Parts: sequence; C-alpha cells; structure tokens
Amino acid sequence: MIALDDLIARFGEKELIERSNKGYGDSMDAAVIQRAIADAEAEAQSYVRLAGLGKLLAPSAALLGFVCDIARYRLYDDAVHEVIEERYKRAIEWLKEAAKHPQMLDDALNDASAGETAARYVGCAVMPNAPPQWADLG
Repeated sequence: MIALDDLIARFGEKELIERSNKGYGDSMDAAVIQRAIADAEAEAQSYVRLAGLGKLLAPSAALLGFVCDIARYRLYDDAVHEVIEERYKRAIEWLKEAAKHPQMLDDALNDASAGETAARYVGCAVMPNAPPQWADLG
C-alpha cells in the first residue's frame, strides 16, 4: 500500500533516520521502517475488511496519507509528539468513518459509482402539459 519513498516524501529522510536508528547512526534502519509500515498497513487493512472490501483496486490518496501517518506514529513508539499523536487519532477516526462508507477507501469505487450515477441519470425528458381547456363563457 505504501513504501519507504512515501514516508520520505511526507516526513523527510532526516526524521526517518532519527526514528529508525534512534539517533545512533546516519542511515535508515530499513527493517524498523518496514515493520512500522507493515503494522500501519495491517491496522488500516482491518478497517478495509470491516468495510466488507477485500483487496483495494485503487487505494484513495486520503487512505495512503493516513497509513503514512499511522506508520510515522509507530516509529515514535518511545516519544510520541502531540502533533504526531493527533494525526494518528485523526487517521483512526477517518478509518472508522470509511468503514461505514467504503467508497472513501478506494478510488475505483468512486469512479464506478460516478459512472453508475451518470448512466442512471443521463438525459432528460420534457413532457408538455395538456393545453388548457377554456370554458365557453359566451
């Protein structure tokens, strides 16, 4: 669902080095980051299953962003900052809401529903009223 590059793009290489090596090195510990990614994806996948979806065809950009926030939270297991914790809580709230509305999770569902709606409501018909019947007042 997400990759190391997604985390680097969102949070920066420096932060990932600091969080994965706990300040003891100048390179990322790929195993630590992959574990955080796997844990975040598993947590998100539990909500996807709750929504009754199997495999997502096109995970929404919002979902991917929230999975990145969860992975980041997992990297801060020993010293979570308030902003990171708030983003994690917001991600979980969004996932709970998305479990009720599966179209939030998968862009392919949004495209399909839009197509069905468009096909269902294409065109219009204009039906004229019958001409008025005037009484002969004459």
